Amino acid sequence: MDSLPVELVRLIFQYCDYPSVRALRLGSGRLADIGYEYLLPDHFTVVEWRDDVKRLHSIANHDRLRNSIRSISFNFAKIDEYNARHTTFFQHWLQEPEERNNLLQDAWVKYYELEAQGQGLPAFHTRSALIEDAFKKLSSTDRLKSLEITFTKCPYDIEVLRQVYELRNCRKRDRAQACKNMNAIVSAVRHVRLDSLSIDQLPLELFRLADDRRHWFDCARSFASLSKLDLVLDPPDNLFPQSRFKAVNGLGHVLQFSTNLTHLRLAFHTYHAPGEKFELSFNALFRVCFTYEKLTDLKLEGISCSEDDLKCFLLRHAATLERLRLGGRGLAKPYEASIGGVHLYEGSWRSLFAGLQGKLPNLKRFHMEGDVESGDIRTNSREVWDFKPVTDDDWNDIEVGPEGLYNGWRRKPSPHRRCQKIVDSRGLERFLIDGGPWPSEPTTTISLR
Repeated sequence: MDSLPVELVRLIFQYCDYPSVRALRLGSGRLADIGYEYLLPDHFTVVEWRDDVKRLHSIANHDRLRNSIRSISFNFAKIDEYNARHTTFFQHWLQEPEERNNLLQDAWVKYYELEAQGQGLPAFHTRSALIEDAFKKLSSTDRLKSLEITFTKCPYDIEVLRQVYELRNCRKRDRAQACKNMNAIVSAVRHVRLDSLSIDQLPLELFRLADDRRHWFDCARSFASLSKLDLVLDPPDNLFPQSRFKAVNGLGHVLQFSTNLTHLRLAFHTYHAPGEKFELSFNALFRVCFTYEKLTDLKLEGISCSEDDLKCFLLRHAATLERLRLGGRGLAKPYEASIGGVHLYEGSWRSLFAGLQGKLPNLKRFHMEGDVESGDIRTNSREVWDFKPVTDDDWNDIEVGPEGLYNGWRRKPSPHRRCQKIVDSRGLERFLIDGGPWPSEPTTTISLR
């Protein structure tokens, strides 16, 4: 092995799992030296029940190991034990009682063992100095390019719990603690230049108060390097108009720092009322003249806006926009129809699409999903569309049956919706891109209240 060229040795290490890498490095000093960069995966995950903050800090301060880290994920998800226990029981109801009891007992015993490991650890936000120092050291390598912060993904390698994490009522979160954790991370982000940033269930009130906004505004140079930004906002249930304006204004400043974006996802998931849409003005969020000069991919989800406002925002990006997604799964459970659609409180979808037809010259793909409506709720001529997903966020085709079969379940329409017919957006895609006919048959595409 010592006589092999370095390139071949590296190729051998690439096909080894981590125990094999450690064993192979014991073969000789040369193998130990070359195998250093393969000791760690390039993605590092931080969870609260392990002392991952100290481990990240130690790796970042190691002259060679710090070169391994290219992406970091901070997972702050917590489980609602009461709801999760009931849900896991009913999810395995059809199994034999003895088999079910053993499966659930093993899962919960393992969960309590993992949680016990983190009992004596200090709170995450109190270790902000360690996090900031780690990011400073990682910035010297210029290898760290991707950062994810999530409150919705299962932090345990336990299949039973991973299944219940898909249900929003089985997750819990302390908003005040979440804001402190976010501030600790964002304070450190200013030291690195990222390509991708993803935050799921970001408290909107963080952009309201001056002390919290300061952490984000200090990251202006870091946000300027981003090419991909994925933000899922969680508005609180007690946000008054003035506070709402300040929060949207602060969010707009952060979005405008990210001048080099090619991919933008902006979603609002209202956990206190999952079916509601967040009323948003693009003119309030962005300056009227602001345009992302490189934007090719855009997704908007869970918002309510006016036709003219949305049309102006899309037309400002007509020169570069290639893929457009309106709506998404939202906070729907796996067996429910998507509830992350977009509403127009003023104007109509037909008028919007007619105004966009032929004016997005580079548009290659269009997708619409969820409960899509337009018009005043007090009128009898509202447009009510219910779109099933036909592609995922990476534009890979997915199969959903004519009655809404999804993930093995029969998807249930929301009891608050009168539109029971679930269709897809392929007709609208042809209308926008190829100039095809307007899919106007009311029995298949539009249900009028």
